Amino acid sequence: MHEALSKSHFEQDVEFLSERLVEAKRWIVHSKDYPHVEVTFLGSRPLRVRLLCDNWPELPPSAILMSADGSDPKNLPGSVFHQDAHPITGKPFICMRGFREYHTHSSHLGDRWENYRGQDGMNLPGLLVQLSSAWRKAVGP
Repeated sequence: MHEALSKSHFEQDVEFLSERLVEAKRWIVHSKDYPHVEVTFLGSRPLRVRLLCDNWPELPPSAILMSADGSDPKNLPGSVFHQDAHPITGKPFICMRGFREYHTHSSHLGDRWENYRGQDGMNLPGLLVQLSSAWRKAVGP
């Protein structure tokens, strides 16, 4: 995808990360400068996530998981959040449709991003909402 077009799609999506949404969801937005969005989900156990959105929406975002201070995360709760190394990135990863690591993992190669791209809730704010909900479900509010 052409970079200017990707950037335009990205900017349209991040406009929906309004102060109202961020406050309601208890997030801190650290950055929303193409091609990255970086957000901390506040709560009993904060999680910081950096999404690499190059080629958005042709490709799903790639996610880097971090502790609130930006260090490597410890003791991820499993299910959606995997402490083990992703076979391509070598880092802990999110195993959830809509994220690049899910769609490139050998166990999900048949579940293509094209099946979800453009659907309701599969834009960048929607993916962050799904991810923060999964995090809070796994570790508590």
